[in-house]
Amino acid sequence: MLARARRWVVARVTDAAVIAAPHLPAKVPDNMADWLSRWGPHLPILARMIADNMRAVGVFSHAIHRAHFQQLGRHFAGVLHTLRCDARRSGAGARDWLRRVAAREIELDRSVHALARADVGEKGVVLVGPHITNYLLGLARLNQVLPLTVYLRHTRRSRRLEARLRWYQASGVAWVSEPKDATRLLGRLAPMAAALRAGRVVFITPDLPQKRDAGTPVRLFDREVYLPGGPALLSLRTGAPLYALRAESEGARQRLIVAGPYVEPDASSSDDRRAAVQRRMQWFAGHLESFIRSQPALWYLWGDKRWTRVFRGDPRYCGLLEPLAHRAGPAFHPAVPQGA
Repeated sequence: MLARARRWVVARVTDAAVIAAPHLPAKVPDNMADWLSRWGPHLPILARMIADNMRAVGVFSHAIHRAHFQQLGRHFAGVLHTLRCDARRSGAGARDWLRRVAAREIELDRSVHALARADVGEKGVVLVGPHITNYLLGLARLNQVLPLTVYLRHTRRSRRLEARLRWYQASGVAWVSEPKDATRLLGRLAPMAAALRAGRVVFITPDLPQKRDAGTPVRLFDREVYLPGGPALLSLRTGAPLYALRAESEGARQRLIVAGPYVEPDASSSDDRRAAVQRRMQWFAGHLESFIRSQPALWYLWGDKRWTRVFRGDPRYCGLLEPLAHRAGPAFHPAVPQGA
């Protein structure tokens, strides 16, 4: 019941954002960001879920919890700025305006510029990263120096698809769509392989836990967690080098950083290939855990239902490798607004 209610609320909020965007005054997105930053930590269900998930891996503090909602506020402001930009402007005007907004919010580390100067040739680059708060503006900023292509997962919600397409059009980021009739992994990878052969940087976010029989096992937070193996298999089959993206706070801005490449000889047998995929995904999992532990406020998925199942020890989504150290802070209680 709670999951259905959450999906209904998210769908209605998406619909409202897409419809209202053309009519929003310029200050509204930033005002809404301020509202979420202030009142988000008081939301009784979502705030507690996020706090419990942070506590499960030992990164919770009241300051980090508040900082995460500040980052969520910036994230949703970025979404509204982009939708508003695309609705009111067109072509080069929209991209120039979005370029300025992205540059204001996002800084690029020299490692990003080094990758941009590299000759990717006919193999391209597979860039994997977590869902970083404000990732829409982050990708728009990356696209200013990298020939970026993102993977558009299939959705049956037309408003959500419309919002994504409008963002891609405004930002200039290229995309490849998940084939509707692709039942096999290799069929889903084919559009991305074509983008790599065109010398593109294909960006994928594989920090989405899968069920035990559907993902690649990795060690993460002292548990066995199952992540999508597609990015690793794509790198392995095409020969494209694998890089990892992360972020850190830089005052009120974010700095995006690239690590890698991870390269090893292609495996010849199916057993070796599976092991090679697992090693690549374990490399990403190491970067993911380091990012979450060092920059917990910047990870967007603290409230994700699948990660909540992982952190609660759901055996469909994880296996316990060893007792998880409980390094949590004080018990969390949603703050009560003054005068309530």
